[in-house]
Amino acid sequence: MLLWREIRAANTAAVVLLLLSVGGLGQGRDSSVEAKPRRILLDTDVDTDDFFALLYLLKLNRSEFELEAVTINTNAWTTAGHAVNQIYDILFMMGRDDVAVGVGGDGGIMEDGTILPNVGGYLPIIEQGMTTAGYCRYRQAIPVGLGGRLDIDSNYGLRKSFLPQGKRRYSPLRQPTTQQVMIEKVSAGPITVIVTGAHTNFAIFLMSHPHLKKNIEHIYVMGGGVRSKNPTGCCPANASSSCKPQQCGDRGNVHTDYTSNPYAEFNIFGDPFAAYQVIHSGIPVTLVPLDATNTIPITKQFFDTFEQSQSTYEAQYCFKSLKITRDTWFDDQFYTENAR
Repeated sequence: MLLWREIRAANTAAVVLLLLSVGGLGQGRDSSVEAKPRRILLDTDVDTDDFFALLYLLKLNRSEFELEAVTINTNAWTTAGHAVNQIYDILFMMGRDDVAVGVGGDGGIMEDGTILPNVGGYLPIIEQGMTTAGYCRYRQAIPVGLGGRLDIDSNYGLRKSFLPQGKRRYSPLRQPTTQQVMIEKVSAGPITVIVTGAHTNFAIFLMSHPHLKKNIEHIYVMGGGVRSKNPTGCCPANASSSCKPQQCGDRGNVHTDYTSNPYAEFNIFGDPFAAYQVIHSGIPVTLVPLDATNTIPITKQFFDTFEQSQSTYEAQYCFKSLKITRDTWFDDQFYTENAR
């Protein structure tokens, strides 16, 4: 079954909502003068919106928030080597070569709960573009050519043409794996985890190292769809008893058989079992679902204002990425005001 993801324009800025939530995390913590900054690990599938999320995190005051690691789910929009290099270049641009980067493999969690080995993004799997198990995997949801991995792997060519490149590069067979980085950073003490892709990496970690859960202060997830616009379901408030309520409201962002699965959200749909493990881990979770991200306005006015307001190099990169996303959009609904 081939699935296609609809990247809603609203989702391009979705992580702003999530990070605004993170901004309030100082409440309830030690307020003494010597209080340490909140340590953060970002687990991402490295799509365009994730570049913005990463840059937002890197612009935060490091005395309050310290990004320590980025782990990559390569079962998604990018292949391992390209994703790692994209993250390395952004970190180099921002003067943050100290941030650890780990890459997950094409392994995952089977329907029966079996944890597949983390292959660490080994080169043969990158080249083949194949999965290790199952006929309907997260990675297979992504078109291989134009509009899919071919474009996102290089951010439509912007990575090499625009980003400065440091010394760190992807090294097949030697690249630190996601699990290695997670073990190191979580073992070091209290940390907050932000997940903006499928939950496979983090679920494998939690299931394999339950004794480290105590060090995870909070999990922030961009994913899922929770509420219908109409709280009474599809039945009007004054409907007769013959009306059978069912879920109604905004559609999801996975293109499959719309009549059977119209509300699925891509990050959760990509590995539902993993998402269940994370949400039911016993660790406090804040969910930022489509209900929230769909309210982020990317209007023509916003776009035009952004085009005239790029005072930093990273802002220029964000705008170039946003512009090429608009220019290659698959229909006329990139702007919020055009969306159905």
